[in-house]
Amino acid sequence: MKLLSVLLYKWDKEHPILLTSNYNLQDYNFFQRKTIQEHIAFHSRLLCSRVQQGNRVTVTFPQDIGHCHIYISNNGLGICCITSPDYPVRCAFSLLNEYLKTYIDSSKNHDALFSSDFTTTNNNNNNNNNNSIASNIITKDQNESIPECDEIFKRYQDPLNNDKIFKVQKDLDEVRDVMLKNIEDLLHRGETLDTLMQKSSDLSAASYQFYRSAKKNNQCCQLY
Repeated sequence: MKLLSVLLYKWDKEHPILLTSNYNLQDYNFFQRKTIQEHIAFHSRLLCSRVQQGNRVTVTFPQDIGHCHIYISNNGLGICCITSPDYPVRCAFSLLNEYLKTYIDSSKNHDALFSSDFTTTNNNNNNNNNNSIASNIITKDQNESIPECDEIFKRYQDPLNNDKIFKVQKDLDEVRDVMLKNIEDLLHRGETLDTLMQKSSDLSAASYQFYRSAKKNNQCCQLY
């Protein structure tokens, strides 16, 4: 059972803004890690943008090479993790719930996250007693480091030893609401992964060519 990543976004249906992330790619060849990380970032942002607020969705990748578990909260934050197919769904969503709550409690961007239009303003008096406004606007990826979230990510690497996961009955009820989908179910009419990858800022040209070669040789499983 592998937990490869957790990425948390300020949700937007066009382009979610990355707030923080964790990756565990130690089992992969050193020279392939950057490519794999870029593909994880691409799929995570794309799939988060296609899930509506309040929904929990598990997306199965082609050839069942992995799952992307997604939760979009009603307060405008989206979080997802990519796991191997045998990683328990209930554990994945327990991870997302705990990680999201911890981020909200610990982030230095808390005020900016929940203000109108993703903006906070503070009034300050200058030396001339004139009022000035300092704006804190989050408009681009942050990838803030949150040690408490790092610890949660490490703890969930082995879900079978995380007793708390199996003791919370509420998690069982939440999993009943999870929708199961394929990537194709979340694409808009006329869209293909190839065209979306070509337009994405998450993928370098080398990573896109890696995908094309793997797809041509039927080796997509090497990505995850």
